[in-house]
Parts: sequence; structure tokens; C-alpha cells
Amino acid sequence: MSRDMDPVRPPARLFLDLSRLLYAVYSRTPTGIPRVELAYAEHLISAAQDRLTFVVLDAIGRLRIVNGRQARAFVGEIADYWRRGVASDRAYARIVLRAQYIHAALLFRPGGSLVRSVAGTAGRSIYIIPSHLHLERTQAIERLKAAGDLKLVYFVHDILPSLFPEYFPPDAENRNRRRMDTAARLADAIVFNSRATAESFRKMFGKDRPDTSIVIAPLGVTPAPPPPRVSPATRSVDGPARPYFVMVGTIEPRKNHLLLLNLWRRLHAERGAETPRLILIGGRGWENENTIDMLERSPGLRGFVEERVRVSDEDMSRTLADARALLMPSFAEGYGLPLAEALALGVPALCSDIPVLREVGGAVPEFLDPLDGPGWRSAICDYATGDSPRRQAQLDRLAGWRATPWESHFRPISDLLKALDS
Repeated sequence: MSRDMDPVRPPARLFLDLSRLLYAVYSRTPTGIPRVELAYAEHLISAAQDRLTFVVLDAIGRLRIVNGRQARAFVGEIADYWRRGVASDRAYARIVLRAQYIHAALLFRPGGSLVRSVAGTAGRSIYIIPSHLHLERTQAIERLKAAGDLKLVYFVHDILPSLFPEYFPPDAENRNRRRMDTAARLADAIVFNSRATAESFRKMFGKDRPDTSIVIAPLGVTPAPPPPRVSPATRSVDGPARPYFVMVGTIEPRKNHLLLLNLWRRLHAERGAETPRLILIGGRGWENENTIDMLERSPGLRGFVEERVRVSDEDMSRTLADARALLMPSFAEGYGLPLAEALALGVPALCSDIPVLREVGGAVPEFLDPLDGPGWRSAICDYATGDSPRRQAQLDRLAGWRATPWESHFRPISDLLKALDS
């Protein structure tokens, strides 16, 4: 048969792993990696719906095919819940029931094995894992790749447990190493959110990987709706009548909350009622006993430091919009999405001087050593004033900064999927 008479191979079947997103419902509020997984689900539902299949790791450790209608309904509901409805107990109950129904169906519905589905697919399959979940199950991934013509695409958000094991629970470093070793050996392509993450991965795990198997795609920022207008009676000329700062992130050691809490306690001792407010957005994580003790027991923080846990994307935008600055004193970050989101809203930022935050923020933020308490105090005191020249200088720099839309993130991903299918 001539080459022109060869049958046309169908486009690759896409398998998208939703495991992390499905388990994220129990944390109630959105965090970084599940939000990225949600963005992948929404993009592929729109761009490749006719060849898209969803996969979830079930409760007994099997990779299973999810009913497409149920998966799409879940994606839509959790997106709406995170963006607008995290304060609604009814909305929360609805998505939890949806997640539990999907898990129950995976356990009791016959068939649905991902391995069998790949083996029975005529043509190529591409399996996309946008989270770090379950890649330490090396043998399961090996069986999957041996079942048929399958290409594995893995998203590495960070390798922080291997770089800074002291900031994580005791078993995190070993688990992360198994995941990264599997990615380095078995992934056909790896997506990284930043050049800093890609370089650290290559040094520790992927020295032999060809450049063509690595894609660097900065995370997108979803455009925020304009914040509601504030009554002039409750607002000063240059912002809210009582200035405040915002820190976004799970309360854990590497985020360096203790620096700010000690600083705020001292500010309150010096300024009393004139102390600016600090709003902490994020849940309580691990290894944080000292931080929690200060939040719950320090009289110098009461009325001036506030924790907010159930915060929707809309509430986050509203809170950030009038802040004097976003504060990110982290010792280490995998990316720094709150920084990109704050800058996209036109909000200044004071950040740790670490490579990935310089990559995200460019020349706009002010960068400070995460151990430089006096430097942070000076900057915060200056930014708290209504006529701060330092803050205005950053606002001037911010005028030239442009956020990465999700469309730009997915452009190289689409090129990658086409290359893997060719």
C-alpha cells in the first residue's frame, strides 16, 4: 500500500488526572495546586472535549476512569464555589456530596480501569497529571506506560521538600524524592511553572533530560472583577481609613509568618491604636505551634491581626484591592501566585529576595531579605502612610507590568500535546 493510502491515525486521547482537585473539596478553600488543576480541567473541557477523559485515584489506590458527565459537573461546581461561594454551607455540602458520589461510583462500578482503557485505545494516549499526587506509585505508572502507546505529561510545581526538608513534615522529603525520580525517569514531558523550579529540578533529579522534554509555562492569572465602589464616608483620600496589609498563604514555617507577627507586636507596643492592620488569608498548616500560640494568645496582636480562612476569589480580590501592600516574607516558594494576582490588581508588594519571586514580579516589587526584620519594619511603616514615596515609586513601576493570562500558559502546553501526538 502506498504511503498516501495509509489510514489517518486519530488524534491522541487525552486523560486528565483530577485526583488532587477531587480531594481538595475537604479543605473548603482553594490552594495553589488544586487551582492549577482546575484551570487545566476548564481549559481542556473547552479545547479538547471530544477526546478528553478524566482519571481519579480511588480510595483503594487504583487509577480509574470517571464518568464524564459527573466530572464536568464537579469541575463547574467547584469553580463556582471557590470563586463566589465559600461562605455558603449549602454550596459546600453540594460539592462534597458530588465528590463522595464520584468516589463511591469508582469503588462499586465494574470496569473503569485506566490501564485497560489505555490498552484498548486505538492510537496514542496522553496522560496529564497537573498535581504531585500519587506519582510516587512508580509501579502503577510503569504498568500504565507498558499497557499501550501512552505519553506521560507531569507538572512539577516545586521540589521544596527536597530543597528545604526542615520546613515540611518528616515524610515529605522521601515522598517528594520518589515522585521526582519517577517524573525524571518516566515522564515524556515535564511542565514547570518557572525557570527557577526547572533549574532546581534538573540539578537534583533530571540532569540527563533533553531540553525538548521540558516546558516552562508561568501560571496564568484569572482577571478579577472590579471591586465594588467604597463609600467616600468610609474611605480616606488614599485608601481605607485604617490602613492594612495582606499576607496570603497556608500558615507553615517556610512562609515566615513569625517575622510579621513579632513585627506587629512591636508596632502595637509603639503605636497603639495607630498600628496598621494585618490580614492573614489562609488555613493553618503544619509545624506551626509558635505561630498559632502568638495568634491565639498574644494580647499585642488582638484587634490588629486577623485570620481569614473561608475566602473566595472574589473576596480575595476585594481584600487585596485596598491593601497598602501584599507581604510575602517567605523563605522559599514554588511560584508565588499571590504575588502575580496582587500585581494584576495594581497592588504593591513587599517580597523576600528569592529567585522565583523576582521571576514572577520582575522589577516591580520591593525585595527584602526574609531575615531582615528592621528592613521589613521600615518598609511597612513607610507604605502605611498615605503619601508614601516608596509606595508611589512601586505604583509607577507597576504601570508597566503585565500579568500572564491563562491563555498564554496553555499556548506552549497545546504545542507540547501536538508534538507528543506527532
